[in-house]
Amino acid sequence: MKLITRFLLVLVILASVVSCKKTLRDFTRDAILEVEGEILYQDEIEDYIPKGLSANDSLYLAESYKQQWATRVLLYKIAFNNVGNSDEIKKLTQSYQKELIINQYQQQLISEKLGKVSEDSLHSYYEKNKHLFPLEETVVKGIFIQLPLTSPDQEELKGWLSNTTDENLENIMRYCTQNAISYQFFLEAWKPYGTINALMPNKIDENSPTLTRGVVTQKNEEYCYLLRITGKCDAGNPQPYEMIQPELRNVLSNQEKIRFINQFQQELYNQALSSGRIISHQNP
Repeated sequence: MKLITRFLLVLVILASVVSCKKTLRDFTRDAILEVEGEILYQDEIEDYIPKGLSANDSLYLAESYKQQWATRVLLYKIAFNNVGNSDEIKKLTQSYQKELIINQYQQQLISEKLGKVSEDSLHSYYEKNKHLFPLEETVVKGIFIQLPLTSPDQEELKGWLSNTTDENLENIMRYCTQNAISYQFFLEAWKPYGTINALMPNKIDENSPTLTRGVVTQKNEEYCYLLRITGKCDAGNPQPYEMIQPELRNVLSNQEKIRFINQFQQELYNQALSSGRIISHQNP
């Protein structure tokens, strides 16, 4: 029922523009269709069709859009003739228009008055509420490298992996670009352990102590696989701060917006009440 009411409301809003007179044709644009005085132009169709489609797909979308456009114009005409601009629809239209204006003004206030949530606020909120965000799977940080067995200086590479200083990381990156078949640096971004474990020829249990003791080395007939885990957070523990930071920022930002709007509305009401702009006609 709400969906039907909203649809009729949109139709009536359109009525204020098109019910009294036909749309004047813009002769600077290529007209494609005319239905009940409404005109569809070529540039409107072109704006609707995504770039890069084949000629057949573009033609199909264009024909589909024209049919949908014509159907909506016809449906609107029928709906308006049968529903008209009744008092109920007028009230809904006015109410909807007020809500649109209020919402737009509130968004403008929020944009002007509220800044970004500070890192201190995020950290504080995380420490108080991190138990509410448990990990569903183990996540890790580190480096994965796949090398041909014949790659040179593998022992030196393992030494760099064992001590990931900035200088050694540069050496590792340079080595990988010259010798590695594939490699992943995920020192700053947590990744699901299952995703990393799948890269190794022999799977390693996530609870194995070898994961965090140094460089894990595996070989098959062609390649050598090196895995260095520099950070690990087990399933069931709170999500690491870096992982959940974007979500926390959204939560706190929304909370701050609600608090700001509620406070603004309360102050607006109190000021109007004290200045006599709100007049009660009820008996005390």
